[in-house]
Amino acid sequence: MENEVLFYYAKFALLGAVASIVLFFLLAGTGLIIVPIIAFAGPLVLAYYLKNRAIKGMENNFRVLLDDLKDLLQAGVNISDALQITARNDYGPLSVYVKRLAAKVKLGIPFEKAMQITFADVRSQLIRKIITVINQTLRTGGNFMKVFTTSAKYVEKIERLKSQRKSRTMSTLFNAYMMFYVFVMIIIAIQVYFVPLIASQPSINAASLLSGDISSMQVGSGEKPKLDFSAHFLNLLIVQSIFAGPMIGKISENSLVAGLKHCLILLSTSVTAYLLATSLLAPGV
Repeated sequence: MENEVLFYYAKFALLGAVASIVLFFLLAGTGLIIVPIIAFAGPLVLAYYLKNRAIKGMENNFRVLLDDLKDLLQAGVNISDALQITARNDYGPLSVYVKRLAAKVKLGIPFEKAMQITFADVRSQLIRKIITVINQTLRTGGNFMKVFTTSAKYVEKIERLKSQRKSRTMSTLFNAYMMFYVFVMIIIAIQVYFVPLIASQPSINAASLLSGDISSMQVGSGEKPKLDFSAHFLNLLIVQSIFAGPMIGKISENSLVAGLKHCLILLSTSVTAYLLATSLLAPGV
């Protein structure tokens, strides 16, 4: 299992390394040195997000599995046949584990031991906790139907609490997005209106400015250096998106990993808006 996990992340790390090297040579000297760094970390972050999304999908389907087993047991079906029936259902990423569990029980392995072996490599604290409770209850003479009913209600309650938390933090989520896009508009306004205004001003003789002699200030005769803040502003938006996304995820869903999707939304929309605004409104800057 550990080798599978390492191989899984190694594939994304290799992809990130190749993309980072290519972008480093393409963007060398452009001031966008942060992009190759993001290209290297991006695939690893994506791999971590996909892994956690699969775990979340397993947790959501685990309650459905418990409900289905409870209903079949209420109909008079024994646990082995109930597992064979549920193994034909679609439980998303949990389906493969249900099929393994059904096969083990069919071979004569006790249900408690089969559950423990089958879900040993599942990286979900919720599922492991419920399996531990189920096994301990069954070992002390608990009833299958009551155990599954109680476990399904517990998972449902956890999901309901998470949903309530998410709904209560929607206003905070909205405010966080609003503040971020206000920041983006300020950056665009500075680049489109203020940078050209500063660039159009005549250069002042530095010696007269330092001496404090205003009357003797001379307008410099040399060519003014061109002000180019576009790359710096773009890097500023990228950094702000990277840090704002996880913060929003932590506030709304109590998970930094969930913030990766917000990070992607903020990053794509802000960079696109900035590039479009600066190319259309200030093409000469």
